[in-house]
Amino acid sequence: MKNQLVHLMLNDEVRIIAADTTQLVEEAKAIHGTYPVATAVLGRTLTAAAILGSQLRQEWENLTITLNGGGPAGTVLATANGNCEVKGYIANPQVNLPAREDGKLDVGGAVGKDGFLTVSKDLGLKEPYVGQTALVSGEIAEDLAYYYLQSEQQPTIVYLSVWVDIDTSVLRAGGLVISPMPGASEETLSFIESRLFEIQNYALMLMQYSPEEAVRKIFRDGKIELTRTQEPKYVCNCTRERFSQGILSLGRKEIEQMLKEDGQAEVICQFCNKQYL
Repeated sequence: MKNQLVHLMLNDEVRIIAADTTQLVEEAKAIHGTYPVATAVLGRTLTAAAILGSQLRQEWENLTITLNGGGPAGTVLATANGNCEVKGYIANPQVNLPAREDGKLDVGGAVGKDGFLTVSKDLGLKEPYVGQTALVSGEIAEDLAYYYLQSEQQPTIVYLSVWVDIDTSVLRAGGLVISPMPGASEETLSFIESRLFEIQNYALMLMQYSPEEAVRKIFRDGKIELTRTQEPKYVCNCTRERFSQGILSLGRKEIEQMLKEDGQAEVICQFCNKQYL
C-alpha cells in the first residue's frame, strides 16, 4: 500500500488536497517508537506537512511545521519539501494519556494549547517566511485551519486523522484540505457546508477507497477534476559530513574536551535515529 496525495478542483472554484499517509505514519512510528497518542500527534503533523509541502512551487523549497503547546508531548516538528519528502520528530514519543470521553486518542491533551503553531517556509529568499498563530485546541487540524485564516487570509477546512489499531499499528492515516478560491459562489460554499458530516468520515472512507475516490464520494454531485498526483515519503537526508560540520562548529576547546573524556563523539539524528560516531 503506497502513500498517495492528490490535488483536485471542485466546480472550478475550490482546491482540494487529499492524502493517504498510512504507510508514512507507520514508518515514523517504527523509527521513533511512539506510543498510540504520540503516533497520532506525530502522524497528523507529518500529514499536514506533506499537504502543505505539496503546495510549494519548486521541489527544493521546503517548510517546517512546529507545535509547542506546553503539553506532555513536548515540541513536535515536521518538515517537507516540494517533492513531498517528509520527516519529523516528537520530543516525548512515549507520552501516554487516557482516551477522551468519546473514546478517541487525546491529541489535544498531549500537545496542549498554551503555545503556538509555527510554519516556516524556505523559498530561496534571503530570509525564510515565518507565520505563527496561537494554538486553538492542540488537535492540529483546527490549529492549522486557524493558521490558514490568520496568516494566509484563506478560509480553509482541514481534516487530519490517524487511527491506531488495538495492536498499536497504524490502521489508517490521512488528511483533507479544502480551500475555496476568492470569489467562490455561495452555491458552491453551501454545497461544501452540506457535506461537512461526510468530510468527517474521510479516514473511514480510506479503508475502502483511494483519496481521489473518497473525495468523489463526498462531493458526488459536484464537478471534480484531478490536477496532480504525488507520493509522500518519509525521507531523512542526514549525513556524516553534515554532523561533522556541526561538531567542528563547537570549537577546538569543546572538541578537545570530548576527546579527553570520551575519545569520540556520538551523534544521533533526531529525525531517523541513525547513529554516527
